[in-house]
Amino acid sequence: MRRAISGLALAVLLLVGACSGDDDSADPGTSTSTTSSTSTSVTSSTTSSTSTTQPPATDVEAVTPALQELMDRYDSAIAAILTDPRVASNPDSDEVQAYLTLFTGSISFADGALASWTREGEAGRFYRPGPRGELTNSTVTEVTPTSEDEASFTVCAVNSMEITDSAGNVIESVGGQTAATVVAVRVDGVWHLRDLTEASATGCPERESEE
Repeated sequence: MRRAISGLALAVLLLVGACSGDDDSADPGTSTSTTSSTSTSVTSSTTSSTSTTQPPATDVEAVTPALQELMDRYDSAIAAILTDPRVASNPDSDEVQAYLTLFTGSISFADGALASWTREGEAGRFYRPGPRGELTNSTVTEVTPTSEDEASFTVCAVNSMEITDSAGNVIESVGGQTAATVVAVRVDGVWHLRDLTEASATGCPERESEE
C-alpha cells in the first residue's frame, strides 16, 4: 500500500513531527520497543575533502553550494544507516560516525534520530529506495545569513522508500515531499548542522508524482 510520510517516517528521514505528502494519507505502524538515548557530544572536525575555508554566510551565492553539499552528505549518511537501522545502536560504527560528524555541539536532534532508527532495526524494519531511486533528495533554498559563520535555510526534500522485513518483503511504501528549516554554523572554516526544525512544504516546488 502506498502511504504518505507520517511523523515516524519523517523522523526516520529528515524532520520531526507530521508532514504533508503527495500520496494518500495513512499512519504507518510504530514499534513499541524502547531504547534509551545518551546525549552525544559531537566534535566538529575538518575532513580531508575540505582543505580550504568554505565561504561565509554573507556571500549567499558562494555559500549555497557548500550548504547543498552538506545536505547531500546528510542524505547519504541517512541512507547508509537505514539500509540496516540496527547499526544506529553502535556509536562507533562508520555509518553513525559519518552522520554525527555533520553536526556541531551536543545535538539532541541527532540523538533522537539515532534512537528512532535503533527502534526501527529492533522492529525488523529495513529501508531501500522507492521508485525515485533515492530515499531522500534534499534541495537547499532561501539561505539567510545571520553572521559570517551562521546561516538559516529551507530544505525541500523529496522522499521515496520501501520498508521491508529481514527477508526483503515489502511491508509498506512511503513517499512525498517534506520541508525543514535548518541552521548551520561554520566552525574552523567548515559548515556543520546545528538545528533542523519541521517546516511547511507548501512553499516547495511541486514534484512529479511517482509511478
